[in-house]
Amino acid sequence: MISKTPEQRLLYNARLKFQRDEVKRILQARLVGHQVGRQEGEEIGDARGEARGEACGLQIGRITVLQEFPGLRLSTAEDFSGCDAAQLITIAEQLQQQLRSRSS
Repeated sequence: MISKTPEQRLLYNARLKFQRDEVKRILQARLVGHQVGRQEGEEIGDARGEARGEACGLQIGRITVLQEFPGLRLSTAEDFSGCDAAQLITIAEQLQQQLRSRSS
């Protein structure tokens, strides 16, 4: 029970206000931290996506150059859909092997 003296009541209310302010400050800091963390995560994800896209684009370019030699069918965009960088590297290496074996 709150004390009956005005001085003790003021101290109690001041302490109660401090505790509520502290809880609010902590919750606000968590919210801001979450928003900053999410933004940083999105930026990292975007950078990774760009790097993967660039790697795939380079391999598709390599495949296209290798297919320009006589007798090879040129791939379409649909041929590459669903391929990741590792699969594209494998396709490029297979094409390069085919060209080497024709040259021998």
